[in-house]
Amino acid sequence: MAEGDPATGSPSRPFAKDRDGFVNAEGAGILVLESEEHARARGARVYCEAAGWGLSADAHHVAAPDPSGDGIALALRRAVRDAGGRVEDIVHVNAHATATVDGDLAEARALRGVLGRREVPVTALKGHLGHLQGAAGGVEAVAAVLTLHHGTVPPTVGCADVDDAVDLDLVRGAPRALPAAGDLVLSNSFGFGGHNAVLALRRLG
Repeated sequence: MAEGDPATGSPSRPFAKDRDGFVNAEGAGILVLESEEHARARGARVYCEAAGWGLSADAHHVAAPDPSGDGIALALRRAVRDAGGRVEDIVHVNAHATATVDGDLAEARALRGVLGRREVPVTALKGHLGHLQGAAGGVEAVAAVLTLHHGTVPPTVGCADVDDAVDLDLVRGAPRALPAAGDLVLSNSFGFGGHNAVLALRRLG
């Protein structure tokens, strides 16, 4: 698995035809979870509902993803089901997309399999942030929350030329308004050993 080189300014290029691996980075993200009743009572700013989550384990390889994407698809479906929603409710996906050749394709294949022919805007933030390793899921979940709160999908940076095998509605170039129909945003996080976690967030009515 190749890594981009921060010393030479080589960026992470998620889903791009010329991607060649992730760029390590550092950061942290924190979300406060509490019951809606308690948050309203204390006058807190409520950004969204943590609606559900889905987990799976591929056990395919210590580092390489299962190329079928089946485990990722299972985690996606479990997250939607745990949120009490349907696939039709998904309005955006914040992809894990590490800019590795095999990883991006497995995730893209899983997303297309779950979404069917629906065009759901997808963004990948590691072009902005690099790969924060253990903090990646937290920071990207914060971004997904803010996407719901502001109604704006951030673009994917570093993907000038999308891989022909990535059959997704990838947001690039400029931010895009969040679709009006539906209420679920999914935030994907995957780890070595085939650990897959998907967080489902619901916008407030």
